[in-house]
Amino acid sequence: MRAVIAFVLACVASFASNANAADAYPSKPIRLVVGYAAGGAADAGARHLARILSTRLGQSVVVDNRPGASGSIAATTVASSPADGYTLLYATTDLILYPLLTGSRAYDPLKDFVPVAGVSRRPLLLVVPPSLGFRNVRDLLAAAKAKPNALAFESSGVGSIEHLAGHLFQKLTGTQLLHVPYKGSAPGILALLGGQVQMGFEVPLGVMEHVKSGKLVALLTTSPERLPSLPAVPTAKEEGFAALDVKAPWGGIFAPAGTPADRVSRLNAEFSAARNAPDTAGHPIFAESISLAGPLEEFKAFVRSDQERWAALIREAGLKLNP
Repeated sequence: MRAVIAFVLACVASFASNANAADAYPSKPIRLVVGYAAGGAADAGARHLARILSTRLGQSVVVDNRPGASGSIAATTVASSPADGYTLLYATTDLILYPLLTGSRAYDPLKDFVPVAGVSRRPLLLVVPPSLGFRNVRDLLAAAKAKPNALAFESSGVGSIEHLAGHLFQKLTGTQLLHVPYKGSAPGILALLGGQVQMGFEVPLGVMEHVKSGKLVALLTTSPERLPSLPAVPTAKEEGFAALDVKAPWGGIFAPAGTPADRVSRLNAEFSAARNAPDTAGHPIFAESISLAGPLEEFKAFVRSDQERWAALIREAGLKLNP
């Protein structure tokens, strides 16, 4: 009888051990899908966090670049992946903008994904060439109102954050500007430097050195606080345009809808710790960005609010793109 009882207890212990092993997460590598080419800002940020997560989780977090269609190829890939926590998406504001601008139903950003963790949001700088002589936003507005459509602003394309920020700026200031879209931020910034356009909204990462060298003049930042690296540049709120804080572009981690809540919670804690680590705060790719890492519900609310804000602005502007 004792032998029988011992055998039964051993079986129960073995079963419990196997069950715990099956529930252990993660027990294999995690794929982090990025909708942009290797070498870009999104890719660099994702790879930095993946390296930290690999150490923290004891499993490799492998970056899988799936560029194209403003990140929608990557988003569609992840939306159709198993909801087991082993396929994640590093997404940007494009996750929200693409369906709104194109009417595409390839994915629904609010229904097909569960927000896992916020990463960062970046402010924008309103920059102009020094040759214009504008010392502040008031100088720019005076020129814009004196000659409607005489001042042109650049963007990385129709429907881009820079374009939408320019549209919102016109709405808030009662001005009429000419929009000149380019195929990416780099050619738009070159046009600013060359004087082909008169203004633009760009992330600090792209224009900081030009501002510091005097090749461009920063008139304001959409950040809620002044930037540490440019303390003399006022915020939009200080200039009377608090609504110009578009809270974008941003980046965050998403999982397919239906991913187990305990795994989402674990990932939220790990990604938040990685984003707020000193190694990340001091990394150049995160310079002048605002951390979105924190409680899961806060990031969920942020994404929903962002979708509502952009939906209203895009509808008002009458913007529509072909997918």
